[in-house]
Amino acid sequence: MSLYWQVKAQRKHVRAICTDANSCYARAFSLYGVPEPHWVAKAQTHLIESFNSSIRDNLARFNRRSKRFSKSWEMLRATLDLFFHAKRHQFGCLV
Repeated sequence: MSLYWQVKAQRKHVRAICTDANSCYARAFSLYGVPEPHWVAKAQTHLIESFNSSIRDNLARFNRRSKRFSKSWEMLRATLDLFFHAKRHQFGCLV
């Protein structure tokens, strides 16, 4: 759950968390005392899944480990920054 706290530290305005119907989320959120409401619905997760799919399709670094796989966090960050800059008009609400 450290990822949750890292995101929360950077994005303090989070009012709710939306996930698919996997039961592990509700169990983890209750175990770690996540205060935001948890909504289970495809409508709220569809845009994020579409965005993640676009990243995997366009950036080979996020596919399986191969010659294109980056082990450096700095290179992953730089690659995502460039991708977000190029796609900001398409994904403006997420970037």
